[in-house]
Amino acid sequence: MPYTSIDHFIARMRFRAAVPHIRKGSRVCDLGCGLEAAFLEYASDRIASGVGVDDQVEQGTRGRWQRVKGDLRNPLPLQDSVFDHVVMLAVLEHLTEPEKVLREAFRILAPGGSLIMTWPASAVDPILRVLHTLHLISDEMESDEHQKRIPVAALEQMLREIGFVRFFHRTFEFGLNNLMVAGRE
Repeated sequence: MPYTSIDHFIARMRFRAAVPHIRKGSRVCDLGCGLEAAFLEYASDRIASGVGVDDQVEQGTRGRWQRVKGDLRNPLPLQDSVFDHVVMLAVLEHLTEPEKVLREAFRILAPGGSLIMTWPASAVDPILRVLHTLHLISDEMESDEHQKRIPVAALEQMLREIGFVRFFHRTFEFGLNNLMVAGRE
């Protein structure tokens, strides 16, 4: 099922939460960018160069953005210390081994860069199941493969152990989603 209007609305809410943390003129990598690499387009006025990585995209450059077909569970085919920001919007909940992906995000971040993540609270799962049953959201939005949510404190500890510093966390969408920004020195 292609993305629905509700999918796009929910994605824009994530985009609005993340975009204030993107510095103008940045190099941005969107891990798990989805079929359309839509965040890069949404934040295009802040992004000097952008790369979207997803196992669903067609490899190559489309418009301003490079797309890399890749499985986030494997080492990323990207150079070290290249990006000012790595974005993972609604990706964390799909990862069976999040630490491996977060280590790769750290590796490709330039010093002074930041990881910007959103992920849903577990309270949203029953809502997504109902919306999916009614065919109001796509298979991409509601997944039986969602993993057990990592508590914020445990996620921050994992990020610290990887080397991230300067953490910012807040909830949005009435507490149904989380935003975390973690920096690299």
